[in-house]
Amino acid sequence: MSAIAFLLLAAALGFGIAHVLRIPAIPVVMAFGVACSALLPIPEEFLEDALMLGVVVVVFVAGIELNPDRVGRYRGTAIRVGLLQFFVLGGAGLGTAILLGFAPQTAAYLGLALAASSTLVVIRLLQQRRELYTPMGRMVTGILLLQDLLVVLLIPVVTHLDDGPRAVGMGLAATLGLMALAAVLLRWVAPRVLPRIADDEEFLLLTVLATLFLFLGLSHFLEIPLVGGAFLAGVALSPFPVNALVRGQLNSLGNFFSALFFAALGAFLTLPTAAELVQALVLAGTIVVLTPPLVALVAERSGFSARAGIGSGLLLSQASEFSLVVGLQGMILGQITEGAFTIIALVTVMTMMLAPLLATGAVTGALLRLHPFRAADAKPEPPRDHVLLVGCGSSGVALLETLFGTPREIWVVDDDPVVVSRVREAGFTVVRGDATDVEVLRSAGADQAHIVVSTIRQREDSAPLLAMAGEVPVLVRAFDDSDVEWIEERGGIAVSYSEAATADFMRWFGEEAGAKETT
Repeated sequence: MSAIAFLLLAAALGFGIAHVLRIPAIPVVMAFGVACSALLPIPEEFLEDALMLGVVVVVFVAGIELNPDRVGRYRGTAIRVGLLQFFVLGGAGLGTAILLGFAPQTAAYLGLALAASSTLVVIRLLQQRRELYTPMGRMVTGILLLQDLLVVLLIPVVTHLDDGPRAVGMGLAATLGLMALAAVLLRWVAPRVLPRIADDEEFLLLTVLATLFLFLGLSHFLEIPLVGGAFLAGVALSPFPVNALVRGQLNSLGNFFSALFFAALGAFLTLPTAAELVQALVLAGTIVVLTPPLVALVAERSGFSARAGIGSGLLLSQASEFSLVVGLQGMILGQITEGAFTIIALVTVMTMMLAPLLATGAVTGALLRLHPFRAADAKPEPPRDHVLLVGCGSSGVALLETLFGTPREIWVVDDDPVVVSRVREAGFTVVRGDATDVEVLRSAGADQAHIVVSTIRQREDSAPLLAMAGEVPVLVRAFDDSDVEWIEERGGIAVSYSEAATADFMRWFGEEAGAKETT
């Protein structure tokens, strides 16, 4: 009891301090776990059990966030990007590990640990930035789902490598059978059963936990890793609105076990040697360097803008919680050493900490300026009394289609080379450059336009435009009441994106309901 009490105390202190200082919680919780282990030696068997229990709940909650229907028409792009990233990064990790002197099986574990990105970290970042249901967010969700499924499928392969092809084949067959069961529950059972019991919260929670324990029991019976069953149970409960109901029931429980897991992980880890630290840095650098160009290359060829492709690559530039699962599984089975597991944990934590710092508009913009197809433009003569569109992502393209045919000349400002090329091919005049650059705005005649429309996502990026526009009316996209207030204080006209999205949804809902009544 004293061990669990100390772990929970370490987790509570870590999360509390991280919240007060507004820094990532995971490394702080792990640091308190290390301190806890130093003050009170905790039996290794207990830590292994705490880690396995915590990770089962963590991956179960991660699976709930990955509804395949959310990917929509971006499924093909997600498959292409996900497969390329998974196998190139996995192969690069395998090759790098062998070059660093690891044995083939340990190198296979390290390669698999590098191959996927963190569902929990990426989904949280997308939610914070209100990008989960954008085209980029849908594509990234599909990539995460595909990669997690591949890890679940390949864990039995790695763990049974020494047992021969027959053991590998049986592990794969058992995992595919569990995936088929998850697909049946996802498609036909969960959407019909769970909404009917939503009013009884206790029964709903028991049903959700029963689903989890069913998959865990089947995983044990089929002799495949429990974490694979936990993840597939989460995916089976991911359809909307079931996932929202389940998330509400499991939010506190998920946070509790997540805290327990990372505190136990910190207590379990041994201090790395200098060589292990260098190896972890090399492997982490492999992820951070290779992922953005790989993702951007395929995303752009699939129709996404360069900004969306680079932004997606930066979001995915970190190891997954499944990396810890892979390492833990290998260490429990005695197939990798504690030192190798420490390296996997270091790579995972370092890249998870870097992800919020790398996946920013500033870093995306800096990489965009290095884009190989970005060449300098000759500055045109500033126009007058025209319509100026600042930012031409997915919303801007739709707006251009609406504005097409207007008697006034239409100009566009954007810094994305892919977007610029497409807009020019459509016959519009484009000033390529940063929309926060006053000289770029002046070249586009922002202070002499008839009207300016800004579809830039971050409201602060519209500040230079609002400052120089003067009497020119400037329409700026807003997402909530605080955005509206901020824009109007600076003389802009706020256009509520949330109200427009709600109106579109209600219109669609009415059409669907009418169609069902007709049939």
